[in-house]
Amino acid sequence: MIDEDQVSKSEQAAKRLFALDDKMQQNYAVTQRMVGEMQSPVILAMFNGVGGKYILRRHGREVAVEPVPELYQQMKSVSHTIVGVYEIVSPYFDSPEDGNWRPKLTEFNQMLKDGLATLDQVGMPSEVEQHCRTILEGGIKFTGNALKTGTFSADDYSAYTKSVWPSIAANIQLAGKLQVDHFEDLITKWRKEMGEEEWSRLYAIVGTAWAMRRENVHFQILAQMMGREAVNDRLILAESIPDVSEDQLLMLLGRIINDRGLATLVFGDEYRMDVELIGEATRAETEKKATPHHPALGTDWMPYEEHKLPNEE
Repeated sequence: MIDEDQVSKSEQAAKRLFALDDKMQQNYAVTQRMVGEMQSPVILAMFNGVGGKYILRRHGREVAVEPVPELYQQMKSVSHTIVGVYEIVSPYFDSPEDGNWRPKLTEFNQMLKDGLATLDQVGMPSEVEQHCRTILEGGIKFTGNALKTGTFSADDYSAYTKSVWPSIAANIQLAGKLQVDHFEDLITKWRKEMGEEEWSRLYAIVGTAWAMRRENVHFQILAQMMGREAVNDRLILAESIPDVSEDQLLMLLGRIINDRGLATLVFGDEYRMDVELIGEATRAETEKKATPHHPALGTDWMPYEEHKLPNEE
């Protein structure tokens, strides 16, 4: 029999240990917020659906800028119509006779027609307008045919998207140029205002989500402007859920800087806490348990390969 009094004492003793970590976590959050908010200068690069938003925090002031012209969003909206169609029809590729797709596709077909009818009133450059016209006409043709015949297939959808892809590809190229031109102009202006000494101390945090972490637009722009040596040192890619907030980015910056100070004092390696502390121990254990059916993976599959730490080869 287990002594109930002894169990109670054991539980209480364990709670005292757990309380230590709870208190550490509370103080940790307070400190990382404090450290993040006191940094200057800092650029927070945020995805917002209209080309991006950059926030400069400097000398206790904050400037938020969305420099990409409206043309970017117009091209994006038109080019995304192939996605809009896909989200309606794809669940029914194997069973179009179901018919549940018809109300949504009818609505989207009309929206495509409305967009095309007034496209010439937007004021786009003629070449861009023609690309958008081609995309809208292709969508109207596919959705109209599906509504008329009551059927469609994955192959039909693929053929439709391939027919408009050259125009979408042209829009993508121009969208990239618009972002680079306008954000580089903005950053060049900020760099001139700072001077080289202050610029050399700049931190930049780029908020992103899983699908946009590789070849991230804003990370590329800032890496080009800040230099390779800044990558993963003062230029940080913050992978998170969409619509990350300014506060979350500042908290992450505070955590990184705080952890690096701690790592220097504890490990003698500023970047040691940029990597999972128990990662090496975990890998050693998984390799011990490797079998012919579950071989050891090694390290070449690791998800952070595209942006190595500054002190890695």
